[in-house]
Amino acid sequence: MLFQKTWREIIECIKEVSYPTYQTINPPITKIELDNLEKIIGVTLPDSFKDYLFVMNGQFNNNVPLFGYNYFLSANGIIETWRMMNKLFDEEIIDWVSEDKIKPVIWDKGWIPFTDFEATTRLILDFSPGKNGSLGQVFLLHPGMDFQEVVADSFEEFTLGILDRLKQKAYSINSDVIEFDDLLI
Repeated sequence: MLFQKTWREIIECIKEVSYPTYQTINPPITKIELDNLEKIIGVTLPDSFKDYLFVMNGQFNNNVPLFGYNYFLSANGIIETWRMMNKLFDEEIIDWVSEDKIKPVIWDKGWIPFTDFEATTRLILDFSPGKNGSLGQVFLLHPGMDFQEVVADSFEEFTLGILDRLKQKAYSINSDVIEFDDLLI
């Protein structure tokens, strides 16, 4: 429940600084939709991620990013993207990359995408981390590249980081798009 309050604050900040972006936010997920999402992806999502979905179920317009270049996927978008990636890339190893916090594979069934940028770069909730990673870490996936970046050790940390940047006004607005000064996402 704590993170529902945090996501409501985030949405209020978005509404104040970029009303066009605010208008793209979907209504909250239902309990039935959440149960279906977890059943299909085979993962029990962390409470903080459930809280996020119970406040906003992603965005309905993938042409308007929530932050930076990333639009947030709805539960159905998460399922569609996850299924597509599983079908296309079933744990193909990238042999020129050493395992660290993120597994050196093109895709893993334990990776849950929750943002998208033109079907390329995605933020991933990681339930299959590398040997030095953390279960539930958030990382930025750059498909086909050997560069992946952990942006937060948990969805909680990710959420609090967004709110902090908004409260500190550590962003700029470019054509109604909220861009964080440190390019977090």
